[in-house]
Amino acid sequence: MSNTCFVIMPYGKKKDIDGKEIDFDEIYERVIKDAVESLDGFECQRCDDIEQPGWVHERMLRHICEDLVAIVDTSTLNANVFYELGVRHALRRSVTVLIHREGTSWPFNIAGLSSIEYSTNPKGVKEAKNKICRFILNALKDPKNTDSLVYHAVPDLRVERGPVSAPKPLSKVELFKFPLAQNPGKSIALITGDREYIIVADVWVNSENTDMQMDRFYEKSTSATIRYLGAQKHPISGRVQEDTIGDELARQMGEEKQVDPATVIPTKAGALQKNNVKWIFHAASVEGEPREGYHPVKRIERCVTNALRRADSKEFLDDQLKSILFPIFGTGPGGGDFREHAELCINAAVDYLESNPGSSIETAYFYAWSDVALQICRGIVERHPRLKSQ
Repeated sequence: MSNTCFVIMPYGKKKDIDGKEIDFDEIYERVIKDAVESLDGFECQRCDDIEQPGWVHERMLRHICEDLVAIVDTSTLNANVFYELGVRHALRRSVTVLIHREGTSWPFNIAGLSSIEYSTNPKGVKEAKNKICRFILNALKDPKNTDSLVYHAVPDLRVERGPVSAPKPLSKVELFKFPLAQNPGKSIALITGDREYIIVADVWVNSENTDMQMDRFYEKSTSATIRYLGAQKHPISGRVQEDTIGDELARQMGEEKQVDPATVIPTKAGALQKNNVKWIFHAASVEGEPREGYHPVKRIERCVTNALRRADSKEFLDDQLKSILFPIFGTGPGGGDFREHAELCINAAVDYLESNPGSSIETAYFYAWSDVALQICRGIVERHPRLKSQ
């Protein structure tokens, strides 16, 4: 699946606010499309490129909402262009690239935003194309990048996207693997299915609170699931006889009541050894607050980085840990936005494996429990500029 850049601009020849004529079809072909499609795996589209039946405005709005990148030409101060820019800024915190013809006047509302200036002479075309490529690549490297006025003003804004129906749990174990483009020996992978039947990964990472108190057996969280599956059970009744992982974690904590955010504490795997798990890494990804419940820790991606560092430490050298299974941190009881946290966690794993080619970890798995979770995660990894798509 290719990365799509949706272009918002007038068509044909139009006059800018100063009365100068601009051939926007020429700008689209020579500047925008050439720049975008020079990037590996990217394709460029305007509304007039979309050959599908149906209402054009509906298709346009879907592209504005869903496409990874948007480029907006504001040269004519066209009302439709600014409407579509406003929709994009409300629905996506990034990556939206503004461009304008050299000398074009700008309205007050967007005067403080960065915009790439272009001209139609060969030097101006080349400079604009280079700037567009750099802007896109730099923005994609930082998942927390925000270029939307809306999200600058309201940083905690959440926009619900995706299927309206409730997520459907995926019981079948399926694996989707994506090698790093620069190091195919390392991979990011997605895995679905009932955890009881998942037998990949030397290390399972548990999303835990800063109190390191595991969730009760009968809850649906990652913590509860790992605690239950790792417990020793009666061979006939199946009832828990020994809280193996929970007890060991409590012993490790000792007199300590709390750990710092993103701290990682290892325990043995208990009964999860039958799933080929060697260790459980408990990562402090959520914090509790009296009467307010749980919320994700700041810089949630540190949980991924710290777990990978711990796996590579001398402490586990003899275990030859080659794989690790992560949840999407902070999205259960912590209530974090799944898409945002998935991007942060997956990107952190890519960063670590790229920066540490000598790491013993060959595959970082991410668990997608539902059809919606899988759809979001696949969209992220398939469009990731540093991963090879299947």
